[in-house]
Amino acid sequence: MIGSSLLALAAAISSASAAAVGASKVEERAITPLACLFFGDVVSPWWLNKCAPHLDLVVIDLRSAEEYAASHIPGSISAPFDPISAWSQMGPGDLLLELPEYDTLASFLGSIGVGNTAKVQTKIVLVNGVAVPAFPQAASPRVATTLKFAGLSEGRVAILDGGFPTWEAESLPVTTVVPTPSPKTFTSAPDRSFLVDIEYVKSKINKRNQGIFLIDGRDQAVYNGSAMEDWALKPGHIPSALNLPAQKIWNSDGSFKSTFELLALVRQTIGYSASRSYGEIIVYCGVGGYASSWYFVFTRILGFGNNVKFFDGSAQQWSQFYDMEL
Repeated sequence: MIGSSLLALAAAISSASAAAVGASKVEERAITPLACLFFGDVVSPWWLNKCAPHLDLVVIDLRSAEEYAASHIPGSISAPFDPISAWSQMGPGDLLLELPEYDTLASFLGSIGVGNTAKVQTKIVLVNGVAVPAFPQAASPRVATTLKFAGLSEGRVAILDGGFPTWEAESLPVTTVVPTPSPKTFTSAPDRSFLVDIEYVKSKINKRNQGIFLIDGRDQAVYNGSAMEDWALKPGHIPSALNLPAQKIWNSDGSFKSTFELLALVRQTIGYSASRSYGEIIVYCGVGGYASSWYFVFTRILGFGNNVKFFDGSAQQWSQFYDMEL
């Protein structure tokens, strides 16, 4: 009898322990890990894998539809970055990579599950590919710039460091299953505060002595006129612009260089005549892709904020109306 009683007691303790462990696991899943409370401008694959289940978060894959179909991050939404897409359109004068119509963009964001109301503040992580030249890497900063135009605060949009290749290299889960997003309400107003037009840029040339710098993000050969891109009508650069090739932003694996390295690149080019609290920097490139990369670096990684402006028309528009400098 005593043996039977002891067996029964042991079974009861074992059952209670199992129930406690099960409850603990449920509770653990319900609690947001501390690391997930910190949403940076650039996030690691480890962070995204750990934190995506705990946050109101939409992962947007900017690679081609074919790349996405072959393999992608579970739960990610395919929205390829193309010249004509949800992210950009043709502008007057056949300008490439111009910002889309706000209403169309807002409707699209809501349709893929990005909520933007007083109570719903969906976060976004952008996923790009990696290649040489760095056009795939530039897709995420360009879309981040478009999302700023859409009215999303900067603390709600991040880039996956190293893009999809780094996710794969870390042996994190991939899938071919295409998720069905749950639409949400997206309400906002366009933010044009950081955008400048061609006449504004014209008024700022040759003013480095006032702390005003034009930064050309194209390759050095294009900047100095020894090579030409298809969309610029004339060789060279906007007068008084300085060259900061966007290719230098990333490491060979497509990850961002360190804050120290990026700041060193900036200081080597413009010195200390512009900073977080004074001066002005206007970024441009060929059609607005690489310029977005520097805009992201200046504002989100280096913290230059409102001192940085974005000329979306870039060299393509400038060369239609004004001379270039060699």
